[in-house]
Amino acid sequence: MSALADELAPRIAPVVLANITTRYPYHDAHLTTEDAIPGDPTLAHPAFGNSFDWHSSVHSHWTALQVLGCFDDPALRVAVATNLSETNLAAETAYLQTHRLYERPYGWAWAMRLATAAPPVRDIANLIAELAASWLHVLREPVRHGVHSNTAFALGLMFDAAKTLNHSDLERTIAARAAGWFGTDRDWPEQWERSGTDFLSPGLAQADLMRRLVTPSAFARWWRAFLPTLSPQARILTPVTVTEAADGQIVHWHGLNLSRAGMLARIAVALHEPLLLESALSLYRASVERAIFGSYVETHWLATFAWDAAIGIDRARAVL
Repeated sequence: MSALADELAPRIAPVVLANITTRYPYHDAHLTTEDAIPGDPTLAHPAFGNSFDWHSSVHSHWTALQVLGCFDDPALRVAVATNLSETNLAAETAYLQTHRLYERPYGWAWAMRLATAAPPVRDIANLIAELAASWLHVLREPVRHGVHSNTAFALGLMFDAAKTLNHSDLERTIAARAAGWFGTDRDWPEQWERSGTDFLSPGLAQADLMRRLVTPSAFARWWRAFLPTLSPQARILTPVTVTEAADGQIVHWHGLNLSRAGMLARIAVALHEPLLLESALSLYRASVERAIFGSYVETHWLATFAWDAAIGIDRARAVL
């Protein structure tokens, strides 16, 4: 059985290259104050002023490094090195120092994940780790819907990165906050998922976070209480159909299929549950081609979620 990642890498490398070398269109969530003159956002972001928006650029660079690990594409390698130059990253760090809420929490999470693969990004990750720890100390409740502000998804990426980058304070803070917010959740109403523009499953995002934080046996108990009546036909396991891929919000559902696939593959390993892996494969197959052949409104971000799902499924296949 060939690995999904090995099959996907040569197909998706040109997509990722196009993403990180495309400057416009670009959408920037920049707060402009009265005494500031709006500038060209791609000039403000010499490293990540591409791939349609900052967070997509950050995770596209992570995807690029992942792909290069199993498929050598010289043009992609050059593009990554050019964008992630010392000068460019210093400018990005300076921007975050003066815009301390920028891209919180989704962009923060991806930047920390990128830093685990790209040491030059660690100054940015160090700054974000400080900002995130402070933020979590004052955040009273998590955001539970399935778009960029979802708390559980961001905390999962940050937790993994904090462990790798030795940010023990952030690691402990995430573990404590997650336990308080999600540790006693029961009877998740999975039939209420999904919202019309979700690209993340709120339920699976918090399950994917909890499996990182507790022992396998404790996670199995938590999962059984969280989704006690889960069946293979459950909405949370079933691919969704996108009715209008040209709509940048409706097309989020392709991402929902792919992000669910990645989460379920990791959960399947934690639970030793092959049936969840079957659902992950079904979800992956439903949308992977859109990450390669879709319009730019799709490919600028779906490539990352396709890759994440592929490597998650490959790892699950190896042990189940």
